[in-house]
This record gives sequence, structure tokens and C-alpha cells, in this order.
Amino acid sequence: MPPISLCLAVVLVLLATAHDQLPTGQSPPPPLTRTEIRVRDWIAAHREEQIGVLERLVNQQSGTLNVAGVRAAGAVFRAELDGLGFTTKWVDMPAEMRRGGHLVAERPARGPSAGGKRLLLIGHFDTVFEGEGQKFVRADSIARGAGTSDMKGGDVILLFALKALAAAGQLDRMNVTVVITGDEEATGRPLEIARRDLIDAAKRTDVALSFEGGSREYASISRRGASGWLLRVKARQAHSAGVFGGAGYGAIYEAARILTMFRDSIPREDGLTYNPGIIAGGADLVADTSGYAFQVAGKTNIIAPTAVVRGDLRFTTEEQKERTRARMRAIVAKSLPGATAEISFDDSYPAMPLTEAGRAVLAQLDTVSRALGYPAIQALDASRRGAGDLSFVAPYIPGVDGLGALGGGAHSPEEFVNLPPLEMQTARAALLMARLAGLRK
Repeated sequence: MPPISLCLAVVLVLLATAHDQLPTGQSPPPPLTRTEIRVRDWIAAHREEQIGVLERLVNQQSGTLNVAGVRAAGAVFRAELDGLGFTTKWVDMPAEMRRGGHLVAERPARGPSAGGKRLLLIGHFDTVFEGEGQKFVRADSIARGAGTSDMKGGDVILLFALKALAAAGQLDRMNVTVVITGDEEATGRPLEIARRDLIDAAKRTDVALSFEGGSREYASISRRGASGWLLRVKARQAHSAGVFGGAGYGAIYEAARILTMFRDSIPREDGLTYNPGIIAGGADLVADTSGYAFQVAGKTNIIAPTAVVRGDLRFTTEEQKERTRARMRAIVAKSLPGATAEISFDDSYPAMPLTEAGRAVLAQLDTVSRALGYPAIQALDASRRGAGDLSFVAPYIPGVDGLGALGGGAHSPEEFVNLPPLEMQTARAALLMARLAGLRK
């Protein structure tokens, strides 16, 4: 057995080395309090229960336009929040919006609060895909299915962070509002109705935590905005033999010209993208009521008289958005002979700029993560994450996103979630909530 003096020397070297490996200017976090340890341990002990709730949510199909399914998923979650003493309500959207609505839940402090921040917790129930082949399937440490990571996995992280705080007697001292939307993947219109309740909640709270997909080392305190665009092209219909002569180029060539110019002549800027997602063209073109599915008919020996392209525009600031729209309009205006085109834009998500208040929230998350023994957290570049509901509250309160599940395949039939990191993300979220609420004593 080595002498005690040698063992002590080894320990001191290891401690010094660990300290040297901290990021520059970053001191070791203070240790967890006894209450925080109880919260952490409760989360670890209820891992299988958490996965069970996730399975129930995933197996309740809830694609964005599945109104009944979104409401049913909301009912599962609402019952859980009712059990924690929240006052809950389901906010229906007008029938013509074809959206299931949102869950809003509030729980003010019972007795003296800790005097910290009033929290707004954000999630969503709807998924991009659904169907029998998208149900929950668990294989060792992975589970597959619609919404496993985006973002029913995040929803159960939110829920079990609250459950852990309640079990430790901390929830009664906190002011918490939860808003889980039913149309994040395809926001209903008009936006002033679709996001009215979320924005109202922001105006009576102090900081927002959003549970979109997470990471071991990154979280988001800035996000890109999103805008839709619709290009319509008309042209003279004629025999295909005259396409390069007096008959004109037709709608499909004109649409191709415009898209090529978008790609080649609009300057590349950080965080800026403009993507055509749907294109249809021919002699006869009919859109369904959603405007995202088309029936097309035509012949190869005619110059196509009509074409439609739908796409999205992602941006980091409103100024960047407007500047790019102006460039797109200018390109559209220079039509090929025999064709005309027009482009319209539809606002969806505003940009969420980087702020000092956001940095402060991120710093608290980083301290919590390191205190738990997990990696340090830094800000994710906005260009690496899509738009989200947190952007709607950004003009009113600071916030952080990326507190949700770790997984992959989002927005595809191959979506999956890594199950072991649910514990890490739930512990991070619970302790961040507690410290923002002023409960670290």
C-alpha cells in the first residue's frame, strides 16, 4: 500500500489538473445543497416512470393538423399538471385555423415565495410525422417514434423537473407558468391569435425556459427567425417547339431562373438561408386547402403556363430579413420573355437576438451543469438551430432554449431519443428553475 503522503500528493495533483482544465476565467461551482441533492436523486430514482410518460405521449398521435390528437396529448399532460396543483386550461383555436389549441397552466407560490424570478416554461405537443409506424419503440438506450426528441421528450423533462421540485418541497415557493402549444411545427394563422396566450404569459413572467432538443454542451440564447414565401409564375401556353422563340420560355423555366438567381446572386450572410421546399408546374395546377399539396397535370409537348414554389427564409435580424426580401423581389421582377411572376411573404417566427440578460441565464445553466458534474454549457450559434416558440417571448423576457431531450432524426420518420441523458437534462432543468426562483439557500 503506498504511503499516505504519496496518496495525498496524487490527489492534490489531480485536483490541480482538474482546475487547470476549467475554461479560462471559470471557477469551480459551489457544491450542491442538500435540497438540490434530493432533487437530483429523486430524478434518478424515477427514470423509468419518466420514460413511461414519454411512451404514453408518443403513442398518442398528434401531428399538427390532427386536432383531436393534439387535444388528446394535451389531456395526458394536463392531468399530470393538475396532479401537481396547477390551475390548467385548454385554449381552443378558431375552427377555421385547423389547430388543436394550447395548454396553459399556472401555479403561484403558496405562502411566501423565494423572491426570485417568475418562470415561464415552454413546450409543444404537435409532431411533424405521425402514423402506426411512428409509435414508441424502445431498444436498449434508444427509443424511436414521432416526437420522441422533438419535443415530447422535452415535455417530460419539463414535467419531471417540476415533479422533483414538488417532491423536495420546493414548488410551493415558486411562481411557475407552463404554456405548451399545439402548433409549433406549423403555426396557425393569424399569428396574433395563435401566439396570443404565449405572449400574454410572457408579459406576467420574468424568464422563459424552452425545452426543444438539447445537448451536452450547448444551449440557445439566440434563434433565427422564419418566414415563408410563395412564388407564383404565369406564362403563355403554346406548342413546345416554340419554347426558345416567340412563344416565350414558359412558367417552369421562369421558376427555374428565379430559383437559380436566388441561389447564385443573393450574398451569403451568417445565419441567412432561403430554401425552396415545394415546387409544382404544368398546364393545370390545383392546391388543396392547406396550400401545401398540389395536383398537377400537363403534357410534354406544351409550354407550361403555370408554376408555384413554396419555401422558407431564415434570418438572424429583422433588418436582414427585409434586405433579403427586397433582393428576392428584384430578381422576381426581371421575368423571361412570355412570363410574369410575383412573390409574397408570410411572417412566421421573429428572430431572437443575443442579449446580456440571455447570457446571464445561460451562465446560471452552466453553473448548474458543472455543479451536477456534467459538462460546461456554452451558447449555440443561432445558425445551428431552427426557429421556435421562444422567439415570440424574446421581446418581453430573456430566456434559454435547448433544455430538452438529446436525440436525432427530428422532422423525419427516423426520429429517436437517447434515454439515459433524460436524467441529466431533467436535473439541469430542475436546479436551474430553483435557482432562478431564488431557492438556493
